[in-house]
Amino acid sequence: MDQLQQERLTVAISAQVSAEEMLEVTKDYVTERKAFGKPISKIQTVQHKVAEMATEISVGRSFLDDVIERHMKNESVVTEVSMAKWWITDMARRVATTCMQLHGGYGYMEEYEIARRYRDIPVSSIYAGTNDIMKNIIAKNMGL
Repeated sequence: MDQLQQERLTVAISAQVSAEEMLEVTKDYVTERKAFGKPISKIQTVQHKVAEMATEISVGRSFLDDVIERHMKNESVVTEVSMAKWWITDMARRVATTCMQLHGGYGYMEEYEIARRYRDIPVSSIYAGTNDIMKNIIAKNMGL
């Protein structure tokens, strides 16, 4: 079980970085894309969606950085790695969906990076043990 933690941590890191990159790509897009004579980034609904994603991504980064630091100190982080792998891969999927929506029809076109990320990110919840397995590990380590 301890050996799997390295792989699960790597999956969480990959999903976190993907979410961060999707946010940056989408921020650039909504700032450049105009509708009704102004950038869509000036629309309150768009601003709220971007703010929500930024918050979730920041929470994920803070938790992940703590888990990485503790893992590097050889502390037992089985529960926390399972939490990170589950929550961050789910968060990255939510971010991919929101970014795709903010790109509109362009988001489905392969020349836009978000199309590839939207397609590729869901499998991260399966790698290194499904997210349901992560929840089982968390519950077991909680004494349930």
